[in-house]
Amino acid sequence: MNYKRQLKSFNLNTVATISLVMFLVSFIAFSLINLSLENKLLLTGKVYLDVIISILMLAVLLVIHELLHAISAVIFGKLTFKDIKLGANLKQGMIYCHIKKPLKINAYRISIILPIIITGIIPLVISAIFGNLFLVAVFSFMVSGGAGDIVMFFSLSGIDSHTLIEDHPKALAYYLLYENGKEPKNFIECTKEQQEEVSLAMQGGKSTIKVLLIAIFCGLVVLVIYLSALLMKIF
Repeated sequence: MNYKRQLKSFNLNTVATISLVMFLVSFIAFSLINLSLENKLLLTGKVYLDVIISILMLAVLLVIHELLHAISAVIFGKLTFKDIKLGANLKQGMIYCHIKKPLKINAYRISIILPIIITGIIPLVISAIFGNLFLVAVFSFMVSGGAGDIVMFFSLSGIDSHTLIEDHPKALAYYLLYENGKEPKNFIECTKEQQEEVSLAMQGGKSTIKVLLIAIFCGLVVLVIYLSALLMKIF
């Protein structure tokens, strides 16, 4: 069956800024909850060990996040793992999951939002209540890392549930697929110029990387301030 495609792409700098805000809001809000409950301040009793554990946790969670994208697409989209491509983009400093075949919109929604719920939101709430600031920082980072997924999820509101969606192989974007003669009124068919623009945006993501580095730096500054205040109580 022949389909016409409409491209929906997202500005990387905007998403990176949203990610920064999400990290700071999540970390500060849930840290205050954690502090108010007077939980154990350190996991191991050693600050440097907690830092190492946190970094290792982040690495594992990022992989799990992408695997959950794949598993969700297989379960809810009725695909096979041959229809999924997992990889890494070293230039952009990220790992990714690309769904090769189109999905119905509800299956696509689940596949993009489920990972952030499982690896970010739920453990963040649990860590704030029962964990410590290191865990809060780790899961706040995982929540903020799903900013792109959240933006894409909400962009799908109002779209007919029978619409098919094709994942973009390289960019933060997707295609809406419509049968010939069944396009909505606001339909704009994808052009080669749009394709090239999206590709160039991904290749020239230097400004985006700067924003992400600022986000990480701000997060670390906040973390150091909190830990400094807390360590004064320990020693």
